Amino acid sequence: MNRIDYPEIDESVYRHQCDNGLDVFIIQKPGYSKKFVTYTTKYGSMDDHFRVDGEAFNVPDGIAHFLEHKMFEKEEGDVFNLFSKHGASANAFTSYDRTSYLFSTTESFEKNLALLMNMVEQPYFTEETVAREVGIINEEIKMYQDNPGYKLYFETLNQMYHNLPVKTDIAGTEDSISQITSDHLFLCHRTFYHPSNMVLILVGDFDVDPLIEYIDGHQGERNVDGRPEIERILPEEPRDIVKQRSVLEMDVEETRVMLGFKHHQDSTDASERLRRDLSMMFALDMVFGEQSEYFYELMEKGLIDDSFSFSHIEEAAFSHVLFAANTEETEAFTGEIRRISDAVKDSGFFTEEKLTVQKREIIGDYLSSLNSPEYIANQYTKYYLDGYDLYRLPEIIDEITINEVEKHFIDVMDSRYMVECILKPHE
Repeated sequence: MNRIDYPEIDESVYRHQCDNGLDVFIIQKPGYSKKFVTYTTKYGSMDDHFRVDGEAFNVPDGIAHFLEHKMFEKEEGDVFNLFSKHGASANAFTSYDRTSYLFSTTESFEKNLALLMNMVEQPYFTEETVAREVGIINEEIKMYQDNPGYKLYFETLNQMYHNLPVKTDIAGTEDSISQITSDHLFLCHRTFYHPSNMVLILVGDFDVDPLIEYIDGHQGERNVDGRPEIERILPEEPRDIVKQRSVLEMDVEETRVMLGFKHHQDSTDASERLRRDLSMMFALDMVFGEQSEYFYELMEKGLIDDSFSFSHIEEAAFSHVLFAANTEETEAFTGEIRRISDAVKDSGFFTEEKLTVQKREIIGDYLSSLNSPEYIANQYTKYYLDGYDLYRLPEIIDEITINEVEKHFIDVMDSRYMVECILKPHE
């Protein structure tokens, strides 16, 4: 076990690796009554084509999310009820690249920790329960299909991406999940839920040595042999977009538009991706944030309201920027976003003074968030799996230069790779 101290932010982390390969991080929060735990596998919706020890497999879309649902169901019943019985609140989620199981509690911590580990590590699937789950998730998919925001988002992704499974709903499709069998589930659990592909993160006030000893003992009793050689296979994705513009009609009251700027993901270095993500966050906020002159300009022209949002998504396999707003003036909105993006590129708009303000704000928000066990556990998990260290974030932020901010904005905000998706009421 290693202890890592971060004196600048007064935090300490204990890192331990079990003999079976499981990485464990204990993040001490002295005096906190709540304890928060995440148990995460590096396995998400994009992992539908892979090799294990040289053998290739293709599995149906949506299986990672399906598997997440099924892990709460055991022969003796629903594990959610057991967490509640022990005073814990439990949940889980699946993203493009990971599936995370979690609980928070102020009592019966060891019972809940054992419950979490056993639940995640011990699969229980039958053809009958799998068939039943197909019906449940089908209803979930239909519900999302009727959600305007969901429809707009995935149509925008489908306009940007030719081949990458990012354009496919994390839950899959009605057709794909109907193909899932218990054999598929056991294969994916055996492959991706191996301890060497997982991380356990615990946040709270702990007696560290006995806790490590307890986790070690539990993992030792599993008798897990070997470590699978996993190779994730993703299709080639061109820089070009699929379709520049589309218009959808639904039973909605307001017209909504989403713009997507597709960027070619050409970096395999985790620190480079983090720097670009931070740089784009700074740049977008400088240009379109609520303190920007352009934000007020768009408001005064009646092109945006409180629904206006923007985000930069930076993942290992893809990268893009999204804008969204409720507006009847879709053509004018799209034109203004393009005009503003071009105008700031050669105007000296990006300055050290603005960057300094941005850095102060994000560091302030970051330090405040470190009071939340939930934030720490979830973000530490994400940063760890992405190859970063959450507690080193202030150092990286401090290193970002205004030249990086400007360069990444120019690279990413290229209107040749912009798509526009409009969702409007039925005529």
